[in-house]
Amino acid sequence: MKKTVLIFLIALSVSMGFAFSAGAEALTPELCKAKAKAAAALLKAEGDGALAKIKDSNGEFRFAQGKGYVWIHNLDGVMVMHPIKPALDGKGLLDMRDVDGRYLFVAMNELCEDHGEGWVPYSWPKPGEEKSSPKVSYVVLVNHGDNTYVAGAGMYDVTAKEIKAKFPGDAVYEDE
Repeated sequence: MKKTVLIFLIALSVSMGFAFSAGAEALTPELCKAKAKAAAALLKAEGDGALAKIKDSNGEFRFAQGKGYVWIHNLDGVMVMHPIKPALDGKGLLDMRDVDGRYLFVAMNELCEDHGEGWVPYSWPKPGEEKSSPKVSYVVLVNHGDNTYVAGAGMYDVTAKEIKAKFPGDAVYEDE
């Protein structure tokens, strides 16, 4: 009897694991773009009132098992809200550069000012790593009252070339 119960519990655990992974949301460029645009729409409608919803660790803007998230900064380069690095909130970020010397938030703001939304490729270390990896973020310019925000979401191991092939109509930041 104990053997039958043990086999049943193992089978149940394995099947639940498969069910969970089958329903797991993959972190993709399409998902990053959709989440950034959804956050932008919420910000446009609610302004600062949307920030708590976007920051909610159990909300729709933390996605792909927590690997994906949306942050909000402004055109002054100040982080308005970062859900996984709250120490950045209120900090000026215009001087932040990647390993190739690209000013990340300057690039994001320039792309948003020129095109309204699009992709910014850069290099950045993955969490817990020192070596930089390719990363790309989708950013969207949002106006609400007197406030202008940039909503963004990104992912690692995707290059500008891959983004251009997948989204040929989207703006992709390129250094001049």
